[in-house]
Amino acid sequence: MNIYVECKTEQNRWWVRMDDWRVSFNTAAEAQQFVERLNARLNAPHSLDMLADWSSRPSVKPRADLRYAKEA
Repeated sequence: MNIYVECKTEQNRWWVRMDDWRVSFNTAAEAQQFVERLNARLNAPHSLDMLADWSSRPSVKPRADLRYAKEA
């Protein structure tokens, strides 16, 4: 995923771009804080068991049209 911050001076906004997605912020500091937190979460260790078992939580109903990690 390509993550970067851009400034739109005509809108007086800061945007964090994540490939085709973007999130708007009021200040450069807010945008940078978001990028740092997102990168920390993306780079954190992830257990395959944790990813495979997420759909077994009672509050989450599996959808038939999606493939889950344990099916891949």
